[in-house]
Amino acid sequence: MPDIYLHVEGQQTGPYQPAQLRQLVAEGKISAETPAWYDGLAAWSTVSAILAAFPAAGSPPSYPPPPPPQAPAKKGMNGCLLAAIIVGAVFGGIFVLSCLAGIALGPITNGIKKAKESMSMQQARAIELAMFCYANDNNGAYPDGKTSTEVFQKLIDGKYISDPGIFYVAMPGKTKATSNTLTADNVCYDVTSGVTADSPDDLPVVFSTGYDVTYAAGASATQDRALTPFPGIGVAYKSNSARFIQAGPDRAVPGFIPANFDPGNKTYQQLRP
Repeated sequence: MPDIYLHVEGQQTGPYQPAQLRQLVAEGKISAETPAWYDGLAAWSTVSAILAAFPAAGSPPSYPPPPPPQAPAKKGMNGCLLAAIIVGAVFGGIFVLSCLAGIALGPITNGIKKAKESMSMQQARAIELAMFCYANDNNGAYPDGKTSTEVFQKLIDGKYISDPGIFYVAMPGKTKATSNTLTADNVCYDVTSGVTADSPDDLPVVFSTGYDVTYAAGASATQDRALTPFPGIGVAYKSNSARFIQAGPDRAVPGFIPANFDPGNKTYQQLRP
């Protein structure tokens, strides 16, 4: 059973087990609509949705529950604390994921490659989730700036990110941050400028640096310099989903922008470190 966290009156509480949540609901200490989350969910859900996925009589049902709806911003919500806890949990699990990837794939070199790809994707997702929490606390406005370094510094200053090392992946010319003040050398991710609460969910928000991006339906990301430590790109979308897309023989990443992407009347720009 997963460790489940709650968001009650602006405070993060937990972890709890499903049986404990049922008891709290029965005692009237929380409601079925109390925000809840556990490692593996893309976004915050509700107590009722999570308990439905973990019935009291036994293990979870064989079919997956429907994806949780995106919780609206709640006035007075302490997004700084929320983001720091979630991102810390995700980032803390990256090392375990990397080790498991290396063991499962057999050959050491292939395992290391897959671990780096997984790390790139998971860190991009954690950063995007912190940006989502920032937007919840700022009337839907995502952090923006002239560079991705400037954007990420806002996440650190606002305590949405507690470990600046999350912006780093080993690659030529980059070093891991040793303080909470970022430089371009500490940042290995680009961001999309111009994101708002009503931007499409399939918009790439955070992605590995080293590629040129055109914001058009079905567009590829093309490598602009030989910096990336793997042939592909880790990307997190506004929906809080993430994936790693392999590059083709020409080092371009096909379908980086989904085929059904519609920018509407908005203009998006790529911000590099």
